[in-house]
Amino acid sequence: MLTDNIDKIHTTDMGVMRIKRNLCLTTGDVVSWCKNAIANADLTVRQGKNWYVYTDGFVITVNARSFTVITAHKIKGNVRVMTDNDYECLKEFLYQAIFIPKGIEPPKREIIFEKEIYIYIDGFGKQAGDLGVVAEQNGQTVGAAWTRIIPAYGHIDDRTPELAISLLPEFRGLGIGTRLMKRLFDVLKENGYKQTSLSVQKNNPATRFYERLGYELVTESLDRANGEDYLMIKKL
Repeated sequence: MLTDNIDKIHTTDMGVMRIKRNLCLTTGDVVSWCKNAIANADLTVRQGKNWYVYTDGFVITVNARSFTVITAHKIKGNVRVMTDNDYECLKEFLYQAIFIPKGIEPPKREIIFEKEIYIYIDGFGKQAGDLGVVAEQNGQTVGAAWTRIIPAYGHIDDRTPELAISLLPEFRGLGIGTRLMKRLFDVLKENGYKQTSLSVQKNNPATRFYERLGYELVTESLDRANGEDYLMIKKL
């Protein structure tokens, strides 16, 4: 593990300049700053020859052999249209899309296979309205937004795709969700759709996020747990 070798962390003069410039740092001890960030990271991932350390909205790249900090920069997330190869990751993002209020134990992952939930990804890509985009950071898929025309919680009619969006917890609050949504709106318009719908629990803070992106309340209903949901629509 990277944290087991934190005393070996170092960088070059060029690395110091690069990290200060990318993150607008004013500290005189960049190596100590990097060590502290690594020790308190939200997520550390080994990919190929590097470690990628995610924390506080930025990512630090460390060579896995020499423990040299190569660079650090703000998390941006590259957004692209979803392909067939991305469909398998929808299981993870379907689970991450489940709203869990504070103080409530997260459900078991098997919950996604319940019929009224699994319908959001079952056989995805095989019918009209199956459209999506994903966000990547250093080759890792960190978020997804997709639509389907299905008889689910946010169903309006057979011409209105229902939207779902999900990010890994470590990548929330960084603006990636907004970029995913806006790119998916463009994809929907390119495919001739005039509006999109969604269902969101009334006490979910994401409601305000959807309102900022142009969604408007249509009606209220009860979900599978008898909780109150908003049905919302956005004109494209």
